[in-house]
Amino acid sequence: MASDKTLNYKLPFSFDDWNTTSKKAKEIATRKKITVEYEFNGTICLVDENTSLTYLWRDYLNAYIMGWKTVGANCVEKYDEKTEAELREKTIKQEQERAIREQEYRVKAEREMNEFKKRVEGLVIELSDEDGWNKCKEANQDDYGKGCIDYAEGWALLMQAEIAKGKTIAECGDETQRYLDFMGITGFMYGMAISILAQTWKHGDELRKWHNKKYNVGENVKGTVNPAVLTIKG
Repeated sequence: MASDKTLNYKLPFSFDDWNTTSKKAKEIATRKKITVEYEFNGTICLVDENTSLTYLWRDYLNAYIMGWKTVGANCVEKYDEKTEAELREKTIKQEQERAIREQEYRVKAEREMNEFKKRVEGLVIELSDEDGWNKCKEANQDDYGKGCIDYAEGWALLMQAEIAKGKTIAECGDETQRYLDFMGITGFMYGMAISILAQTWKHGDELRKWHNKKYNVGENVKGTVNPAVLTIKG
């Protein structure tokens, strides 16, 4: 909820966290006796010397639900009955919609996982460096690391099935990835999977060359490009 106060100063930057940004805005507003504006994740926040940052934070969190484009500077301690009722109604509706989306995602992920299992049934990853592979697995026991290993192994198995039919990595590398969408990995995890396979998988060198070529990196360059950071891993 926004006030009708006139804007005096627009904060020319925003820190990564809301608290730091709001405190900086409050400091400037108090020192200069002005209203300060800053944008955080698409929401305009107004701050003056009397703004309660606690209530501003509450309004910021509710902005998405309520459709508010601007919050502050005069944040009320308690919403009026009409606003409270609208907030409750929209919150319930949003939670119901989120529950539906989550259920749809779970059904889709389970279907994709079952399809993946059928495609790789009976296959075993073909390694060029079994010791190196085992060390990677031992070093990545947390959920994030295990996700990288599981993706690397699953992708390798899918590609092996296509290679057995006469396809090259270039012909099946992209195609086979779509069967692993249910894993929901990040760009960095994908880069780690590439790196692991390049070093330990039977077809790792071919995979490395194909992958690096996408980023205009020559075959003679060692290591793999991590697409999340676009640097070369040595």
